[in-house]
Amino acid sequence: MSLALAGVSHLDVALQELEQASALALDLPAELLTRHVADGAVLLSTCNRVELYLDAQDPERASALAGELLGSMLGDPSDLRMSLRRRTGDDVARHLFSVASGLESMVVGEAEISGQVRAAIADARREGTVTASLDRLFGTASRVSRQVTTTTGLGAAGRSVVTVALDLVEQEFGPVAGRTVCLIGTGSFARITHAALRTRDVGEMLLYSLSGRAARFSQTHSGTVIAQSALNEALELADLVVTCSGAPHPVIDREGLAQVLQRRVKPLPIVDLALTHDVEPAVRTLDGVHVYDLGDVAVHAPPAHGESVRRARSVVDEAVEGFRRVEAGRLADPAIVALREQIRATMAGELERAERRHADRTLLAVTGALDRFANELLHIPSVRIRELVAEGRGEEALAALELLFGVAPDVIELGRRDRTLRAPERPDPAG
Repeated sequence: MSLALAGVSHLDVALQELEQASALALDLPAELLTRHVADGAVLLSTCNRVELYLDAQDPERASALAGELLGSMLGDPSDLRMSLRRRTGDDVARHLFSVASGLESMVVGEAEISGQVRAAIADARREGTVTASLDRLFGTASRVSRQVTTTTGLGAAGRSVVTVALDLVEQEFGPVAGRTVCLIGTGSFARITHAALRTRDVGEMLLYSLSGRAARFSQTHSGTVIAQSALNEALELADLVVTCSGAPHPVIDREGLAQVLQRRVKPLPIVDLALTHDVEPAVRTLDGVHVYDLGDVAVHAPPAHGESVRRARSVVDEAVEGFRRVEAGRLADPAIVALREQIRATMAGELERAERRHADRTLLAVTGALDRFANELLHIPSVRIRELVAEGRGEEALAALELLFGVAPDVIELGRRDRTLRAPERPDPAG
């Protein structure tokens, strides 16, 4: 495989560094393609990690250069370079499958990450930076995630970043059931948060979005839309604020919130789930406000459940081996195409001669018969060629093709690069 990875996670650096890297890494996939470092690149940026998945002719070089670019974005690249994780080949698949299954998350087994993995590949398709190999890698990761969820019991407790944060709020302020909640953000994480809040039977939901998408969000998610100019009024009414907008600057600042607090009697808990903080740090100095963020979630995340994790890692290992074999078998595709083209060319010559001697109806029957015959004839060799290549015996397969069918070696290009995939534009998931 020609896969490579460079990135950092909550296990490697502080959340503040992740926040900085996340804000600056958005253009990296396109830049890596422009510099011819890789043929394809997918950025997976979440509250837990900033990782670049690459498809390149030279995976080691691509991983190193991507790591340097990522490291140069932070204040002390030398320190980050010590924390950067770089992988190639099977290790890339193993890592992504583990990530998508929640095994590498702050809250082990959390479900949010599977949606973020799907969003990452969708973004790469929209931007035109994904190759077929990366598309298959991420598609397999999503299937592995579903298999882990349904067969291992990992995540059965329903714990996630959102639920841990809400648990912290309830420990100090009591149940959120029946209370008015202001939800800031309308992206994919806001949808997950909305569902978690509804599960706890909150009262009225006030929906706010800096991007003006609250009205559209309310079409599929219950709640009252708050005008963009009326955030302070919503903060005055709310018993709890949960924010996950992903805006590049704070949505709630100290000055504005100080004015709100003058009109409030009850304390205001705020859950800030955005990696790039939605709540200005100075807000914490105000009396009557308690801010919970991802750092608090990391400290209070529940321990992993041993047997479920072991079974999940077994599922991941099996999936990696299966993915490796399928991808290795795909290297034989050009050889199989060359063989089929040669058989079809021979058939075409025979049909051309038959056309001069037989009626149309007879010719039609002969054509159908030859097509079926060619498919039957080519099936077993095609399967066997893929198996041989997957077993590392590609040279034997090529030698046999040349010896038995006269398929010249220069016709067969094992490892032909995948073309860039593009998909129709999709709505921006950001809030």
